Amino acid sequence: MEARTRVRKLRLTTGDGKILLEEEINLTEVSTNDLDALMELFRIISSESRYRVIRFLAEKQTSSFKELCSTLGYSQKTIAQCLDDLLRINAITKKPEGYTLSVLGKLMISQLREMAGILRKLKELEELTMEFE
Repeated sequence: MEARTRVRKLRLTTGDGKILLEEEINLTEVSTNDLDALMELFRIISSESRYRVIRFLAEKQTSSFKELCSTLGYSQKTIAQCLDDLLRINAITKKPEGYTLSVLGKLMISQLREMAGILRKLKELEELTMEFE
């Protein structure tokens, strides 16, 4: 079976609509190092506490360290470690007003939502039955 090549277009746009980058991404050019980096990213977010931090930031936009600890119910040590890990993979950024999702973090949440939607649709299809007369 021949592998299909899928090309996606990446566009980075400012809030006022100015296009900063528009480039095609050819999936056949993805290296094993790229895949290894992606696996590291999945490893980091596979932790429930780190995932909950990302999800909370996606909903809240910006949050302080104190708010993350009190709202999510984890210890300061756990939240500090989560934030360090997420900062290391550039999933979040630290600003004077608090922590926010980075462009990568927003992309991760977007792709996770897309995958969740696909999984939900597959489960719905599994519940269908086919009858022939």
